[in-house]
Amino acid sequence: MVLDNGRFLSSELGNITQMLDEHFRVAVSANKIVINSITEWLEGKKSIGKEDLDKITSLEEKGDALKRTILNELAKASTLMHREDLLKLVFYNDKLIDGSEIACYHLAAVVGEWTPEGELKESVAKFVQLMSAQVAEQREAVRFLSINMDESKKRADQICKLEKEIDVVQRTIVSLLYPLDIPTAVTLRFRDCINMLEDLANFAEDAALVIRTLSLTLNT
Repeated sequence: MVLDNGRFLSSELGNITQMLDEHFRVAVSANKIVINSITEWLEGKKSIGKEDLDKITSLEEKGDALKRTILNELAKASTLMHREDLLKLVFYNDKLIDGSEIACYHLAAVVGEWTPEGELKESVAKFVQLMSAQVAEQREAVRFLSINMDESKKRADQICKLEKEIDVVQRTIVSLLYPLDIPTAVTLRFRDCINMLEDLANFAEDAALVIRTLSLTLNT
């Protein structure tokens, strides 16, 4: 595989990055289910369909299968120089998929009981918009590892910027949530949903630092 500056990417690394790209597509799909479910909830929908819950569980299982395949390929690779960083990417992405499933089931427990309003509703809408943007940037950062290293690094920098914005909005959501007169179980399940998504933003930032390192070392 030829890189943007005319150098050649090893066949082993090219194969691994293609599988990572597929793994990230699973993460994007799982994230979209959560984001779309929250968006529809804010618009008035009172349930998450069984088909969506089954689909996100199926994506988690697919992600596990891909993870095992990538780990096997990394174990067999004989000339790969970046094995440790690539392993980190696989595990961070695995956390994104697992966390999306957990967040979706937390959300499913509250959508029929309560819907946020006013400033809280606006903050939740902004939060999921930032989450969606971050996951999309992460997928592109991995894709560009085998195409354009400089572009990959730019995407990684954008992920870190988005993570800081997500942190701010998450704190706003929690501060607005606690004073509400709603059942404690609803408060806790929704808090757990938001906190899980914020954890995913942190994992994405950690992955971005690995991607940045790869983009620098592969450029040398």
